[in-house]
Amino acid sequence: MNLSNTVKQDVLAELKNGNTEALNGLSPIVAMQYGLALSTDYKEKSPINDEELNKAMLNRLKDSGVKERLIKQMKEEVTGE
Repeated sequence: MNLSNTVKQDVLAELKNGNTEALNGLSPIVAMQYGLALSTDYKEKSPINDEELNKAMLNRLKDSGVKERLIKQMKEEVTGE
């Protein structure tokens, strides 16, 4: 079953335009069907590269000293100092 066929195309068009008011008054299950249909219709690849984002976040953590502070805090909690 194709989800796009089970939902009204005019509501999908409104959702694609960012109008979430089109979901008002619908049951949660029907609203979820619209969300699923919208996500399957969205075929454009995200411009965000997850691997690069992960590397950047890890580098940022290294630069900020957060890791060292967390390790120190955990050691202090274990030893009771």
